[in-house]
Amino acid sequence: MKKILLVLTCALLISATPAYAYNQTDLDKLLATGNCPQGDLSGAMLVKANLTYADLSGANLSYTNLEDAVLEGATLANAKLVKANLKRVYAERVNMSGVDLSYANLREASLARADFSGANAFRANFSHALLNFSSFRSATIQEATFDYAQGYFADFNSANLANSWFYQADLRKADFTSANLYNAKLQSSDLSEANFSNTNLAYVVLRKADLTKANLERANLDNADLAGSKMEDTRFGQAVLKTTKMK
Repeated sequence: MKKILLVLTCALLISATPAYAYNQTDLDKLLATGNCPQGDLSGAMLVKANLTYADLSGANLSYTNLEDAVLEGATLANAKLVKANLKRVYAERVNMSGVDLSYANLREASLARADFSGANAFRANFSHALLNFSSFRSATIQEATFDYAQGYFADFNSANLANSWFYQADLRKADFTSANLYNAKLQSSDLSEANFSNTNLAYVVLRKADLTKANLERANLDNADLAGSKMEDTRFGQAVLKTTKMK
């Protein structure tokens, strides 16, 4: 009886464990044509693959290894990339609108002018990534890491960035209008001329940040820490500054 129970328990555990095995037919199609929309490529090894302008919209790329791959101009709209490895990918102008990048690794990726609008990037790693002119409009990006990222003119309008990290990030002229940056860490970042109008910055850490000519009008800075920050010509019109630490 004990042996039967043990076998049944193991069978249940196996059936409950998610399988991330790609479909060989889908992988062959991708390698032969450069396209595989809606395909199952989960767990595939695509290191250094040339996927320039590939159509992978709606594809399952969870756990896929795309390190050093080329995805320039590719379409991955609504694709699933949970825990995918995108380290050092070259993906300028890639379309990742609506993708699921939860726990994905995008460290050192080149993502200039990429479209992440409406994406889910919970705990994704964008550290050291190039994000100039990229769009994260209305994206869900809580607890993500953007340390040392370069996001000149990046668009985070209405994005949820609560509890995220931006240590020493270059975010000059970035747009955070109406974004949620509750408890985010932006210390020592260059935020000169950035737009934080109507942004939730409650409990945010901005120590030693460069806020020169930044727009914080109508922002919520309740319990925010701005000690040591550069604030020349910074605009605070109608901002909530209750218990804000300025020195």
